[in-house]
Amino acid sequence: MCTPRETAQILMYANRYQQIKKLGQGSFGTAYLVHDTKSKHEKKVIKAIFIGDVSPNESLDAEHEASILARLRHPNIVRFYDSFIDQSYFCIVTEYCEDGDLDQLLKSLRKQRSRLQMDQVIDLFIQLLSAINFLHSKKILHRDIKTSNIFLKRNYIKLGDFGISRLMINTLDKASTFIGTPYYMSPESLRYDGYSMTSDIWSLGCVLYELSVCKRAFERSNIIQTMDAILRESPPALPERFPVKIQQLYLQMLSKEPEKRLKASELLDEFSKIEIKANNTKKLATQSSTPDPESSKLNLLNFSIQT
Repeated sequence: MCTPRETAQILMYANRYQQIKKLGQGSFGTAYLVHDTKSKHEKKVIKAIFIGDVSPNESLDAEHEASILARLRHPNIVRFYDSFIDQSYFCIVTEYCEDGDLDQLLKSLRKQRSRLQMDQVIDLFIQLLSAINFLHSKKILHRDIKTSNIFLKRNYIKLGDFGISRLMINTLDKASTFIGTPYYMSPESLRYDGYSMTSDIWSLGCVLYELSVCKRAFERSNIIQTMDAILRESPPALPERFPVKIQQLYLQMLSKEPEKRLKASELLDEFSKIEIKANNTKKLATQSSTPDPESSKLNLLNFSIQT
């Protein structure tokens, strides 16, 4: 069951997953850290999403989609283990990434008035491109690329929550519930002109800017102004420290015309040609003389930073 069953003060899910703690609650549901009692008590994450009543056919469709996702393997994608529907909840079971997410890291850097080094930005972005290229090669769209869906684990980034968007949109027809905040949404998505692989590429461009300057490319004082900026304004330039080639690729990703955006495979090829310093790319966390106690788990990763 997605709703936990309490046995001797132990909360269990599906008679298998023992709850350790609540990790957080977002727009689409609640995440719990659990022990998998049938897998050597491996730590995993269960996300429980309220979807209302579902029909038997919808349940079967979701199971079919889950079987496809469970077979996907990539070092930069959060492992998808299982999903199940119980009562009014849709639950997915995924890999646990103990070092937080990119949104937390960038907020910590911004608070310290720091930033990632250019070599680190490129390395992280290549990992992200590798994940998206893999998904696109399997004809899978992510639909919800944003820094809070990019997780950190043992010096790697891992793209997460693509399983939610695929299962919910393709099988339960809940596309409208996935709009959320518009910071990473493409112009065509805001206009309801459809979503394609090029829409994922737009979101990648937004993430590249955020990696570079620790703030969102089109964020304004309210959602309406943010949406208007996405639709009408030119993207802000990357810092001058980035070479012209990266500037050009970035602007192509954020073209208002989807057909002018490069494919993930083309971007991966171009970024992989850029030389980066190996001694920086293996250190993935913040270093500060006065570390922020709220971001202690991020400090485990030893990111080199620039002030």
